[in-house]
Amino acid sequence: MTEPNAVPRHLLSVWNPSYADDAMDRHLEVLLRWAAREAQGEADDPEVYVWWAKLRSPNRDEPLAHKDDVLALQAQIDAGVETHLYLTDYRSLYAGHLVEVTDRDVPALNAAEVEHMPSYYRDREVDCWFRLADIRRLIAGEGPATNEELRNLLNVRYHHRPVSIYGGMIDLPLVVERQDGATWFADSEDLTGGRRWVVRDSELRGETERLSAELRDNLLGQEIWEALHPTSRTFLTTGEAVFRSRRDDPGFDFSPTAVEYCKAIETELNAAIFPALQPIMAPRSAPERVIQDGKTTIDLGRSVQRQTIGSVRHLLVNRPEVKRAVEEAFPGRDAVWLTTTLPQELEPLLKLRNPAAHDERITRERIAQWRQRILGIGCEGLLVRIVRIKLEGRV
Repeated sequence: MTEPNAVPRHLLSVWNPSYADDAMDRHLEVLLRWAAREAQGEADDPEVYVWWAKLRSPNRDEPLAHKDDVLALQAQIDAGVETHLYLTDYRSLYAGHLVEVTDRDVPALNAAEVEHMPSYYRDREVDCWFRLADIRRLIAGEGPATNEELRNLLNVRYHHRPVSIYGGMIDLPLVVERQDGATWFADSEDLTGGRRWVVRDSELRGETERLSAELRDNLLGQEIWEALHPTSRTFLTTGEAVFRSRRDDPGFDFSPTAVEYCKAIETELNAAIFPALQPIMAPRSAPERVIQDGKTTIDLGRSVQRQTIGSVRHLLVNRPEVKRAVEEAFPGRDAVWLTTTLPQELEPLLKLRNPAAHDERITRERIAQWRQRILGIGCEGLLVRIVRIKLEGRV
């Protein structure tokens, strides 16, 4: 059981391509089908889920050695802690929102549950069942990036060492902890408008996967692309997919595209600034590290809840304690840029980031200008500048 204030635990497993032509797609199809039923008023929110099974190998008769550790995560889930089942085939990586872990014979106890699982599970021995309310694609078709992201997971049963896909994927599912404490589903209301990630990821899927390689190889470069937060990659590729498909349409409203680009900037700001401040501020007293700003409380010595572009700008401009912490955390010129130049760069993005503030459509010409400034087409891009500062802050 996870004690109060303990680091949350999660699970990591691998899907086996021998069980189905694409095991991940079979699960996504089930989840998308139930999400469609909910959208049509034929199902309620609690009915939207898919079961993922840990199948027992026909060569193994004994029980799963660490089953008790796996099942113990139910207490963490019941305590309201966001819990993940990470899934990979070594080239792609997904995070499932885990809402139940059980070793009960799910289909035998309730025949209706068969509708919530792929058909290839029938007549197979199962060690554990995992009920997923959502599945989010973190990395698609990029082996090095998948391996790098997996290193954020620490294998609890192997001395808390970073997970490696080379020889470390044994006794699955692995019980893991995250070094960065990331949550993948808590901000869905702000990032996806309340839609499930599985629905959002299904839109323009083939095009966004193609553009991931295009942005990596022909614009941003391998180092920057791999350093981007997975959420940033999602928003960049979606924004690019829409822009490129509609750039020849002078009457198209590019407001959603602008929001996608701004969400990528927002994600990188959060990833670059607050994790760098945390180790500096954590040892200090509460009056030094805790900011009370209106109704918002921010503890700079702890994990900071996602801040909007406007909030980040406000903190950098109007809160001297944040400015001092930034000056300590980052090398000289980076600190100056973050506290003086960056707020100026962010100010015109505020309206783009807030869809509710759009009083007129965003034209092709306007989004093209911002795309150049954000991605660095013909100039040093705002996104690249933030990512480089993030990389330097890790040294």
